[in-house]
Amino acid sequence: MSRRYHLMLAVTLGLASAMGAGLAHATSGGKATVVVERDIAYQPDEQTVHVGQAIRVENRDPFEHKTRVTRLKPDGSLGPMAVAAHLDKPGTSFTFTLDEPGTYEVRCLLHDGMAAVIKVVK
Repeated sequence: MSRRYHLMLAVTLGLASAMGAGLAHATSGGKATVVVERDIAYQPDEQTVHVGQAIRVENRDPFEHKTRVTRLKPDGSLGPMAVAAHLDKPGTSFTFTLDEPGTYEVRCLLHDGMAAVIKVVK
């Protein structure tokens, strides 16, 4: 196997292990629902997906964002982190899945007020 394959595998495994609480994992391939970062906002700002459905975040702004996904507790307070903070460079995207039903906050750590909600259903 090539050196590039081993490097990609190591990065993928490291990202998956950093995502926390067994709620999410990186994924590739397949049809994904898309969340776009544009004009310092997530578009759409609320959507519903199914457990295990791929979610792709695309940065269409000319600057970086830093996306973190956190599960919300029933009272609306922050629960466990589902996706560790990911630096989203302009023109790039990353894909993940959420493996447990619930409500999740998607937030940019660089831009105050830039947030969205993803509801995960069975």
